[in-house]
Amino acid sequence: MTEKLNGKPVYLYMGLLFCVICWGSNFIFGAILVQYFKPMEIAFLRLIFITLFLLMVFFKPIKQFRTLKSMIVPLLFIGFIGVTLNHWSFYASLTTASPVTAALILATAPICTSLINSVVFKERKSPFFWMWSLLSFFGVILVIMKKGSIVIGMGEGYIFLTMLTFSVFMVLVERYARHLSSILLTFYSTMVGLILMSVFLPFSDVSVLKAVPFNIWVLLFFTAIIMHGICPLIWNHCISRVGSTNTSLLLNIEPFVAMVVGYIVLKESVSGMQMIGAMIILLSVTMALHSNRRTQWGKGRGTLSRQTQIQ
Repeated sequence: MTEKLNGKPVYLYMGLLFCVICWGSNFIFGAILVQYFKPMEIAFLRLIFITLFLLMVFFKPIKQFRTLKSMIVPLLFIGFIGVTLNHWSFYASLTTASPVTAALILATAPICTSLINSVVFKERKSPFFWMWSLLSFFGVILVIMKKGSIVIGMGEGYIFLTMLTFSVFMVLVERYARHLSSILLTFYSTMVGLILMSVFLPFSDVSVLKAVPFNIWVLLFFTAIIMHGICPLIWNHCISRVGSTNTSLLLNIEPFVAMVVGYIVLKESVSGMQMIGAMIILLSVTMALHSNRRTQWGKGRGTLSRQTQIQ
């Protein structure tokens, strides 16, 4: 007999937990990769692996779809903002910022997404949402504070850019998902992001890649396929069965996964101030999203908007 949790098979929650553990570990693996590759090189190579993976897995629907004319301009925006800038800034942040700090700042992306929807598309938010949102950014201040002073270096600046581009990406995907399936939208935005990134990559420096150890190449390849290929497939399947409400809390485990893996792999410790900031961020994000759902529930008469956070 299949064991159940909240009326759903346990294996669905195990699949979601696997994805969260992988995405949380991605901050640590990224910190390792930036020691051997330049941020642009990591992003470019990963996008090649991801594009080829998606092409092989979804070759039939990609081949059958032929009308992209109306989506060319939106795909250029989605690909540049959500893929080119987002992937590059993520790895650029890990060259100087702590992976744990990066994970905690990026955890506020759902709130940033809601703020964009509120300002641009006039979505109604409850007073509790604004209260928890402000508290979450106070938690970010505690995380980036060093010796009593707020220190925002290049790494922190880059991860804020990652958070912003990801939030804009989520808004754009939500608006254009009705015109293109999630599979095709993911494939074409990734391909466009790869093409646009090739314009900015200094290929004159690619020769240094020959000196990279084989095990680092293996790490780059498998993390690309697992984090951005296999995990989204598992996540989308599980969330369709479990629902976004039951999975939002699992996403908040990512920073703690980064803390544990960072301590094991990089021997990176977490300060007491960071831990307090982490608790404030995760509590605030959870409560803000909960209050946001209640507002949308009342407005939409039972229709919950679903957003999948994939990093």
